[in-house]
This record gives sequence, C-alpha cells and structure tokens, in this order.
Amino acid sequence: AIAAASAALGDLPVAARLVNCCRPEAVSAALPELIALGGPVGAYANGFTAVEALKHGGTVDVLHARHDLDPEAYAGQAIGWVEAGAHIVGGCCEVGPAHIAALRGRLEQAGHKISGVP
Repeated sequence: AIAAASAALGDLPVAARLVNCCRPEAVSAALPELIALGGPVGAYANGFTAVEALKHGGTVDVLHARHDLDPEAYAGQAIGWVEAGAHIVGGCCEVGPAHIAALRGRLEQAGHKISGVP
C-alpha cells in the first residue's frame, strides 16, 4: 500500500514520506518500506488501542487510549524508528506534551540534532 501510494504521486515533488495516526507497532512495520522508497521518512504514531472502530467521517471519541504507552515507552518506540532510519518523529492523538518531552530528552541524550526548535 505504501509503494502504491508513492507511485500515485507520479512526478510530484516529495519532501518526505511519513506514516501518521497509527499504532507505534504499525510504524515499526511500515518504516522499512518507506525507507526503501528513498528520501527523508518519519512518523507520528497515536496512543490508541486500535483504530478499527473509527468509521469514515467519525471522530476519535469512539477510540480508547492505551495504558501501556507512557511517555518513556513512547520515546523508546520513537528512538527505535530513528535508529532504523527515520528523520522526522513526533506524535499524534493521545501522544501529548509529556511524551514529546521524553522523546526530545532521549534524542538529545543520544546526540541527535533537533531542528526547527530553538
């Protein structure tokens, strides 16, 4: 599906390819395919137990937050994406400021440069 989506863009310029609003485990599974396409890649995972209940046009109010994805656990997942080759990482639904602060701390601790922030 990722290669097909990329092919559908044809000759349009692509600054980066990311997956968004999916479980961290889905990000880990998708990254190799994104990386194989070339260029910068990344992800913004969510903190839901699943997204299957979300119907077209629905809201996230019907979804349930994970209880096993505290800020340190999320940061650990995202560091794994960076180690696998991701250039851009962040968070989506149910991933809040504490998660991003933990991620930033882990990135800085590992010596990664954080761009776009003072």
